[in-house]
Amino acid sequence: MTNVGLQPGHFDASKMETIELPFTKEEYDARLQRLLDMARKQGLDLLWITSPEGVAWTHGFFASWYKGQGPMRYPQCYGTAVHVESGRYIHFDNPTEEPVLARTSVSKENRYTPDREAEPNIRFIMDELKAEGWLGGIVGMEFWSYVPNRAISTMFEGAFLMHGCRPVDMSEMVRKARRQKSPQEIAYTEQAMACCDIGHKAIMEHLRPGITELDLFGKVMAAMMEAGGEFSALIPIFNTSPMDGEIPMSNGHTMASRKVIQAGEILCADLCGVFNRYHANALRGYFVGDNPPVSLVEQYKKSAGSFDVITSEVKAGMSVAEVIRLLRAYYEEVGIWTETAGWGVGYELGWSLPPDWVGDFYFHLGDDKYLDRVFEENMVTNFESLFNTHLIDTLVYEKDQTRILSKTPLELIAVG
Repeated sequence: MTNVGLQPGHFDASKMETIELPFTKEEYDARLQRLLDMARKQGLDLLWITSPEGVAWTHGFFASWYKGQGPMRYPQCYGTAVHVESGRYIHFDNPTEEPVLARTSVSKENRYTPDREAEPNIRFIMDELKAEGWLGGIVGMEFWSYVPNRAISTMFEGAFLMHGCRPVDMSEMVRKARRQKSPQEIAYTEQAMACCDIGHKAIMEHLRPGITELDLFGKVMAAMMEAGGEFSALIPIFNTSPMDGEIPMSNGHTMASRKVIQAGEILCADLCGVFNRYHANALRGYFVGDNPPVSLVEQYKKSAGSFDVITSEVKAGMSVAEVIRLLRAYYEEVGIWTETAGWGVGYELGWSLPPDWVGDFYFHLGDDKYLDRVFEENMVTNFESLFNTHLIDTLVYEKDQTRILSKTPLELIAVG
């Protein structure tokens, strides 16, 4: 039977100590209202939120396992249904997650699926929504979410259609709702960067020829977690690469290995500090030795100068076109702009779980479309200045300025 043993053991929420959530009930209420306002403008009647980030942002729930690549006979059939007219929402989940909901969420209406297989669980969810009178209109789904997978998402879409609903994609709306950060979200991002900077200090302390990438990575993660950091949503790039003359070799999106670090190599350390799941990203390049090539030190200085342009000239309200124009002009002036061996890009950052820490807003200095988008106040992105250099930092766009969060020097760091 597939409905036996759905809970691993005893749980009684009334016996738990008081849990202090990272946000107030008022902040979650404001988020819900923002979603409802956006949904009404788009003519939606019901929201079916399934992305881990979307669910967590709405009422706090997050877990360690979402069955993204789990057994086909035990798929992820969960989600938060938000009824636009009434403003009520119901979270549906496996009963295994009742303790997690009690620890992480402000949701008060939680209903638990009766089985492990998809068909009875989807039928249960539809019956519950029908009994509430919530079916029959336009239903927003997150077609761009990896949870649930294509097979289960198609089953849900078919079930909504069978109940007289018209499913449409609301992925852009749910992602955009999270874009402007609250003061508390920014404070957590700043704490995340403090953890990230501690990780970079640990590299300076422990990097030496003869240590393996994994050994060094473990020491860095230990230092960050001792400072209150958490697991990042991506396995970071953390590798050394040899020099080709005075130019470091690119190593792509790799991860730490058992490779022994050698003198004269470059360590690419793409760290993300995490605090209450908010991510802050800072990449630095480390030369293993006392005497890095003078030309490479100079290349790093030129590449790092782009961040001076950002802090002195970029602010919220500017368009992508304006920011690209400023940065392209700088790179061309100092002579390092190239369209073939480097880039200047930025990715939205915020609340994240595996498998990704980047959000939806993305810009590239080579863009020739999407140029009218605006950097909104209290939005957070990283910026990557990669021209045979390893420099990334996290930016907060404010009304009168843009702040860089990391205190780790924006330069090639030599560690002997």
